[in-house]
Amino acid sequence: MYRIETETLELQLEIVPVSSLVPHEEIIPDAADELILEFSNWTNLQNPIIVDQDSMVLDGHHRFFVFKALHFKYIPVCRINYLRESVQLRYWFRILEHAGGQNQARAIAASMRASLRRIPDKKTLAALMRKNPFCWGVQGPDGCDLVTCDAGTVCDAVSAYKALEDFQTRLRKKGMDIRYIPCQNITEHDSVSPTPDQVIIWTPQITKEMVVETVRQGKKFPPKATRHLVPARPLHVDVPTRWLKEDITIDEINRRFKELLNRKGVKRFGPGQVVNGRYYEEELFVFYDKEK
Repeated sequence: MYRIETETLELQLEIVPVSSLVPHEEIIPDAADELILEFSNWTNLQNPIIVDQDSMVLDGHHRFFVFKALHFKYIPVCRINYLRESVQLRYWFRILEHAGGQNQARAIAASMRASLRRIPDKKTLAALMRKNPFCWGVQGPDGCDLVTCDAGTVCDAVSAYKALEDFQTRLRKKGMDIRYIPCQNITEHDSVSPTPDQVIIWTPQITKEMVVETVRQGKKFPPKATRHLVPARPLHVDVPTRWLKEDITIDEINRRFKELLNRKGVKRFGPGQVVNGRYYEEELFVFYDKEK
């Protein structure tokens, strides 16, 4: 195992059997299909997926799905202590385009026998959702609504997200397009507000303990339920993909992996970097090949 010590978290890099990992979210089929086509041309796997000490997948569900679909035996991971305070659970909010105001969303929520409570502002909405993690919010041009399903429909974190999935599916059938946005872009910035043709869905504010319990029960959340922020992340380990299909022992492949990483250099970057077109909020440890 290759270890990286940071001020708040230890990163443990290793290769594990694909079959040993447990996802906590379902995947988006179209995104997985695109990744399968893309991965067929890769000679190296750049970045490990993030897992906890019990092998629950935290970040990298689609890559995990692709590895299973393509019958890979092994996969590189970065193992972390999920329950450390420095590992934050955030959420993906939804922006619905072509919504034409909130009336359609209100009508669909009512058809699901959900109760709606008009809320004066998003600060109050956020406070109420923290008290009730199984409800969701609707923010539109004329204010906010708190949506609460009855106990027969929603009784835990998974059923809350499944009800939300039903809600947004019904909205999409009305011709609305959906895109995902980090929750803090809405909750922490007053400049971000819906246009007259948009509705923003605030998703249930579940906890890390709820995520762990969901996996223990053998359940999974719908796609884009959680967004995990780790304080540090390794990039560009560049493991040859042919290794990951070989019929070798776990000890042998990890010996190769550790030797590979020991031959590389590591550059440390602070938060706020853009690497390969992606913005990273966390500290980065980027591996590179040393000059010979």
